[in-house]
Amino acid sequence: MNRQALEQALRDATAYWLAAAEKQLGRHFPLPEIRFDLRGQAAGQYRGHPLPCIRYNLELAGRQPEAFLRRTPGHEVAHYVIHQMHPRQRLRPHGPEWRQLMESLGLEPSRCHEFDTGGVTTRRQRRFSYRCACRKHELSATRHNRVIRGQAEYRCTHCGERLVAQSRN
Repeated sequence: MNRQALEQALRDATAYWLAAAEKQLGRHFPLPEIRFDLRGQAAGQYRGHPLPCIRYNLELAGRQPEAFLRRTPGHEVAHYVIHQMHPRQRLRPHGPEWRQLMESLGLEPSRCHEFDTGGVTTRRQRRFSYRCACRKHELSATRHNRVIRGQAEYRCTHCGERLVAQSRN
């Protein structure tokens, strides 16, 4: 399948699952922006801000188009629909609301895909050392930068202490 045909098939599958969700829930959801710029090992991604957008990884889709079309658009549409239904709530991405919608659409509510990612170009982020009361942690550059800018604070899931950057010697 060439790139244009694959993009159109993904647009069509997205519209199909959106219509199925609308019928199931008795509510209209506008079609979100659809992009084909996702890279790495993720098959698809829903982002709600600044505007709703579903992104697809064409490299992975091109390897197994039929399996990708069966699994990924419905998965991402479910994320979009749940976000539209609960816009001000911070729900778990693969939480009970999402799982229930997936099941009501007749889809497997699994979190991860099983597509072959061998040879896929991935970006490796630098890691930064942090500590809490009980152990050492490695935060990605993205999370580290959020801490530096004062946009986030991270806590240990075991002891609950705030993570503190270790000095670089």
